[in-house]
Amino acid sequence: RFFHSWVTPLLKKTHKNGVLHLNDLYDLPAHLHSTELTDKLEKNWFDEVKRCSNNPSLIRVTLRTVGWKPVAYGILAFLNGLLQIIQPLIVTVLMRFFEPCSSMPSWQAWLLALATIVAALSSSLINNEYIYKIDIYAMQIFIAYTGLIYRKVSKI
Repeated sequence: RFFHSWVTPLLKKTHKNGVLHLNDLYDLPAHLHSTELTDKLEKNWFDEVKRCSNNPSLIRVTLRTVGWKPVAYGILAFLNGLLQIIQPLIVTVLMRFFEPCSSMPSWQAWLLALATIVAALSSSLINNEYIYKIDIYAMQIFIAYTGLIYRKVSKI
């Protein structure tokens, strides 16, 4: 949910009743169910042990479980870094407009100012999307690892 307005009804219900019940809470998204994530991680781990019995890799297993999308989101982080580098460079060129005897036309200064604004907004949007998606993948990995550790401990 984009805004936190969904919290207000829960807080009102808690204040009124004094306690929340499980049916008062929202359902967990399908991609965060611990059973499915743990089953998938466990299956991939056993496949990895069969395939590479000498040196199984938890990183390969994690990438097979969660997928390669987190790596692809690294491209977003790279674009965000480029935008953050480009923005001060644009401002530096724009400052030449304000020098005495500047030969830069005003339309070019307006274009540079617009480019600065677009770079800042784009950087903000890309950064927010990147952080949101990476946090989801971090939760999935945490849930899967925790579930696998819990299964291992409960067998002991």
